[in-house]
Amino acid sequence: MKVFHYLNFLFIFLLLVGICVVEDMLVSKSLREIQTMCYQIETQLDEEQDELKNMSIVLSVDNLEQKWGEDESKLCYLVHHKNIQEIGQEIAKLKYYISSDDVHAFKVSLSSIKAYCHNYLHFMGANWHNIL
Repeated sequence: MKVFHYLNFLFIFLLLVGICVVEDMLVSKSLREIQTMCYQIETQLDEEQDELKNMSIVLSVDNLEQKWGEDESKLCYLVHHKNIQEIGQEIAKLKYYISSDDVHAFKVSLSSIKAYCHNYLHFMGANWHNIL
């Protein structure tokens, strides 16, 4: 009879580990994609000689906003929304800086998004605290 209890415990433990690993993969994939899009925008900005008001940068920021909107709604089920809302706020700032043609602030905001993604990749993930 005790073997049945141990098997149930093992099954529940492995299920929790599997859920945490899947959560880590989804969150990491989403944040890496956002980070990659930011690097692409940064490269485009360098190629355009710091000119914000051109179609490629505007479309890239729109794509970034759309991608983040899709990912944020999914990530809200996995992580606390207050932990990831800064990225959405910085993307909104990017759109404002394009309209005001403030290149320096645009670069700072883009760097902030990359930093948030980098930092979140380090502390959001599967760990023993999440499992227990």
